[in-house]
Amino acid sequence: MLMTAATTTAQYRTEKVPDCGIQFTAPNRLERLPMKLGSRAIYQRARLRPKDTMDYVQARYEWYCDVYSFAKKEVKAEDVKLPEGIPESMKEQFRELMAGMGRGERYRSFEDWLGSKKNIEIIQKAKKKGKKGKKLPYEHWIYIKDSGFGPVGKVYCQASVYDFEDSQVALVIEMPLETSRSTKPKSKWYNIIKKVMRSGELCQAIAANKASDKRDKYADTPDRKEALAAAKANIAGLDGWDYFTQPNYIVFYSWDFERPDRESKAKKQAEFYGERLEKMRDLYIGSYPLDPTGTKAVMPDPSSIPGLEGPTTGAPKTEAEKTRAKIAAKRAAEKKNELGKKPYSVFRLCATYDQFLKYGGSQRGVVGWYSPMSKELVVFLGGDKMMGKGATETVTYHEGWHQFADFYFHPPESEKHATLHRWFDEGHGDYFGCFRWGSRGWKYMGSDMRYSDCKQMVRQGDYVPFKDIVRWPRQLFYAARAPYYYAQAFSMVDFFRRGQKSKGWQKKWGEIPEMYRRVILIKGDAKLAVDVAFRDFKDEDWKELEDAWKAWVSSSKFLKG
Repeated sequence: MLMTAATTTAQYRTEKVPDCGIQFTAPNRLERLPMKLGSRAIYQRARLRPKDTMDYVQARYEWYCDVYSFAKKEVKAEDVKLPEGIPESMKEQFRELMAGMGRGERYRSFEDWLGSKKNIEIIQKAKKKGKKGKKLPYEHWIYIKDSGFGPVGKVYCQASVYDFEDSQVALVIEMPLETSRSTKPKSKWYNIIKKVMRSGELCQAIAANKASDKRDKYADTPDRKEALAAAKANIAGLDGWDYFTQPNYIVFYSWDFERPDRESKAKKQAEFYGERLEKMRDLYIGSYPLDPTGTKAVMPDPSSIPGLEGPTTGAPKTEAEKTRAKIAAKRAAEKKNELGKKPYSVFRLCATYDQFLKYGGSQRGVVGWYSPMSKELVVFLGGDKMMGKGATETVTYHEGWHQFADFYFHPPESEKHATLHRWFDEGHGDYFGCFRWGSRGWKYMGSDMRYSDCKQMVRQGDYVPFKDIVRWPRQLFYAARAPYYYAQAFSMVDFFRRGQKSKGWQKKWGEIPEMYRRVILIKGDAKLAVDVAFRDFKDEDWKELEDAWKAWVSSSKFLKG
């Protein structure tokens, strides 16, 4: 019988947090996930939580075991590590900004950090505990948070604080109290807390991989090696996680940490989806080509964009306009001198949907995501069982498009950093998600996920008018009927890209995605891109377009998937 962390006979393991220099005893049933890449959790370095509800307080309330780190020294601008993609002209300013904010360094100690929290009742403050064998000396804290969480809205907390030369590291457990009269958790929980709090030891840094490690095969340039080293730190010391490299992705994958026998299957699945994503990237490039270096888009000729090829209107009329124009010209010149950088991003496959939700802090219903901040693409294994055959591929290709588009549509030459309209970006994500790889290469199958909604909106006429949705901001698109809007966006892109043989087809409709692309690349202006792509459209033009689209969706050429 498998014993749980909720029992007095709980089984334990050693949990290592090498970047903080400590290791400690943790119940086997506590699951540790990687910290979300790009997370704004400034001090938090690790979080362990119950694997499922059988280990929750009252089978309902989560409890946590966290590791925090507080640097004692002030961070200087030159010491700030920059994320990928920061333009050379902005690096100095960005470093100064981050150092000024004191990211990760504002609080120099656990005591300062705890003192910034509200509704805290200190029960025991910094009681010194001496070294015992390999166990480190520490300061022991006990406090209660009036947080509104749990059966009575109060959370019992203990912390062991370890003092190192350059940092303080705090091992913290937070446990919801079960009754209003309680001053500490029940014994089955309290015994676990005591064992963990007394267990801190030194943890040595994990040795670097040998040069022969096959997992590092494609990290064959200084930039890729740097990106890989930063990425690997995210899963260092974690049970149930491993990685391998591909030409364009660092692939992280996981399995049930209590079932090491499942590692091999998880690896094979990760290799399958990773290889498919590499092939899909070639398909993206087929529609949106890169230059010979592979570091940026092939830039269009500005004279090919209607309205941009004519003469300028003369000098700005005011001094303020002149100043703004000079600044814009300087920035544009600086950006043109920068070399494009090919991203080496993380493709993460979580073992289960529950793990996927916990890692991303996502709401139920989300089945994949891409982060422009961390450049990470995240899906979960087992998506086919949850959503139907081929669903994991669909989600991977959809989110892979977002990753590619974020890289592609922001070249150094672009005047501004555009945010793509949702109809274009989400529509293309679903469009590429409709492809499947076979013995003859890629085949377009249509979307089983969107098919019914597309048919229904055409029958009922409850779609969003095209002249509105092509200009919609994010908050409207991601509203209550978001799945319906996704379906409309997909069917629009499907029509623009595949509708050439439909009755009454007009050439200008097929040019819409291309004109949008050109303006985004040159000007970095999404509003202007829509204006140019749908230039000279009058009410009758919008009606003709919508009528042709409805006929397309109603026809047998609109594929079901």
